[in-house]
Amino acid sequence: MSIDANIAHVELNEDGSGILHLCDRGSDGSRGQDRLRFETAPPEVTALNGLSIWGGASWVMLGDVKIADRIGYRRIAFIERDAFLDAMRIYHDLGARA
Repeated sequence: MSIDANIAHVELNEDGSGILHLCDRGSDGSRGQDRLRFETAPPEVTALNGLSIWGGASWVMLGDVKIADRIGYRRIAFIERDAFLDAMRIYHDLGARA
């Protein structure tokens, strides 16, 4: 159940639920699932559009920081908003230095 993907786009419903639509990050076709569903998300979740994520059977990472827990094969639960925002900041700060 590993994931190594870019987020093609975030589909967000009015009730706060939605789907992360995933595409392959590289040419090896290793994205894992084609989508991950969530029940709730931080309001800033659409900032994930175009970013790279990776993970295993129990977590999803943005760079080196966990942003969600895996719940089964195709569902995730995002971490709390403040921690999500910290993960986004760290991801962009490190990317700016690379």
